[in-house]
Amino acid sequence: MDIKQLKRIIKEFEESSIHKLEITEKDFTVKLEKKPEPAFSVNPNQVNQAMDYESNNNIEMKQDINNNVFVKAPLVGTFYDSPSPESDSFVSINQKVNKGDTLFIVEAMKVMNEITAPVSGVIKMIHIQSGTMVEYGQVIMEIEE
Repeated sequence: MDIKQLKRIIKEFEESSIHKLEITEKDFTVKLEKKPEPAFSVNPNQVNQAMDYESNNNIEMKQDINNNVFVKAPLVGTFYDSPSPESDSFVSINQKVNKGDTLFIVEAMKVMNEITAPVSGVIKMIHIQSGTMVEYGQVIMEIEE
């Protein structure tokens, strides 16, 4: 076996999925072996994402158990907790509200959209600060019925 053949065999072996190769020709023997590649690989970022996903789902499950009603932004805009910078907030944590009470404003294209309470209950959580941009469907508040 000449050196060119040997190099070609080694190259093809490295590119193949074969893990062991033994070639015997007269008094000449070549044994090639490589570690098998794992059937799957674990990316640390994927593990962290999975853990975040799991912990977020557990939080959502706990929220479902306590039956809080999520008040979400009905449109993209800027969240305001009061009618003007000098005014008090429409609501605060642990405040009782009635269905239809104004909770906050979302400003979109210079239009102030008042968002009202979908149910009567107690404000348990306010997720963002006044003046913050909100996305459609983003949870703004939680009301415990």
